[in-house]
Amino acid sequence: MNTEVKVKDLVRSYDKDFVPSQEYLDSMPDLQNGEFDGMPIDFVGIHNFHMPIKVRQKDGGYQEVNAGFTGTVSLESVNRGINMSRILRSAYKSKDDVFDINKLEEILRNYQKDLKQFDAHILMEFDYHLWQPALRSVKEDGTPEGGYQYYHVVFDTNLDRTGEFKKIMWISFIYSSACPCSTELSYHAALERGTYGIPHSQRSIARIGIEFDGMVWLEDLIKMCQDTLTTETLVFCKRQDEQAFAEKNGAQTKFVEDAVRMLKNALNQLPGVTDFKVICLHRESLHSHDAVAVITKGKKNSIFKHHVTLGEFKDMALHC
Repeated sequence: MNTEVKVKDLVRSYDKDFVPSQEYLDSMPDLQNGEFDGMPIDFVGIHNFHMPIKVRQKDGGYQEVNAGFTGTVSLESVNRGINMSRILRSAYKSKDDVFDINKLEEILRNYQKDLKQFDAHILMEFDYHLWQPALRSVKEDGTPEGGYQYYHVVFDTNLDRTGEFKKIMWISFIYSSACPCSTELSYHAALERGTYGIPHSQRSIARIGIEFDGMVWLEDLIKMCQDTLTTETLVFCKRQDEQAFAEKNGAQTKFVEDAVRMLKNALNQLPGVTDFKVICLHRESLHSHDAVAVITKGKKNSIFKHHVTLGEFKDMALHC
């Protein structure tokens, strides 16, 4: 090492042909081994690195999505930090595999082993698409028109130092909510005064998190939302579809309180689900504020808390 080198003598160019020798690599500084404050850290890692992956479908096929990953591990007091790039390299070992949420257990165990840490956590988010047939429009051959509906999904997985694997799947479902009160008041004005009024509706979002045994398919969770709330927003829409959508809203008006209760009842019947949390947000068209409601299964020692952060509500409003 030349300690006499002067800044003015440094070469200001990139040598694309330079190949570091082992001696050179060994000479490079490693700040991980320097002095530091010996304090443990709950989780440390990287956020929002992206990788194209294949997500397994219920029918046995798969779809390619762009997934965003957050990968973290616990850090004991004997270490200053972690090699952040190992998290990414660990994930890339599975880049050609077909993913479902259970696949992340294998990745976490490799990940925990590679980083030689105790607790490991992966968040993986992506948009999952399903074909949504039109309500009434059909093609010339009699088959329904339609389009792709996208659902924001998060796989939330954790492997603790005892080897226990926990998995939570979150999904965001967008629907319309026609106000029961406004509907009845409009009906009242028509009957009592012959006055025409239009009930107000709002674009609404349900964010559902489930803990489960075995496998719960995204398709089944989405179908449960469709069957329960009935008024999912449309992709393909002609006049006959818009009329059908108005009729569906009229057939099931709902307050935000109604929505979370209906979803709780449905989740209690969904096979494999052991615990859950539902957050609903109705983006009011009558008021200058939104209506929100939160409900959980009510399980003792649940991983889900009743508390919802301001950031969660704001994020839901953006997705809505």
